[in-house]
Amino acid sequence: MVYLAAALVAVAALCTWDLMLTLAVLRRLRDRPDGTLADDTGGLPVGATVGTFATHCVAGPPITERDLTDGALVAFFTTGCLPCRSKLPRFVEEAKAMSGHRQVVAVVVSPNATPDDKAEAEFMVSQLKPVATVLSEDPEGPCTSAFGVTAYPCQFAVSARSGTAPTVLAVGNAALTTSPAGST
Repeated sequence: MVYLAAALVAVAALCTWDLMLTLAVLRRLRDRPDGTLADDTGGLPVGATVGTFATHCVAGPPITERDLTDGALVAFFTTGCLPCRSKLPRFVEEAKAMSGHRQVVAVVVSPNATPDDKAEAEFMVSQLKPVATVLSEDPEGPCTSAFGVTAYPCQFAVSARSGTAPTVLAVGNAALTTSPAGST
């Protein structure tokens, strides 16, 4: 009985310590002077210029930032990400609805070379290929780096005027609802 009481006290102390550490981390994140926690979009902010990139598509010709059309939707998904798995079917439906009206580029990021990650990446690519130009990259891939992606899933609408580098027009859910220029 004494051992049970000692184990219970040890578990309670460990849980209290864990709670205190978690609260301290949250307080530090909330108090960051640059406010990046509240404003973090998972990548470049609205108005930022998309970096240069050149990469190969899963099927089709290579793509660069200059190939993005005005109002293009660029989305990033990664393996091992529960929100990515849950949002993928809805994104596919929305991209299907945009077909012919708007360029859709989907980037599947696979950080690990495990068989499970490879299988999940192949599944994501197979779902996205009918509705988007699909790129498959590692976390430091050219397109992922050009958009400064730090969180998944994330999506961007870009403004691509001829002769200028594309800029971020909208991020997150706003990227889905942003219409390409010239459409009503």
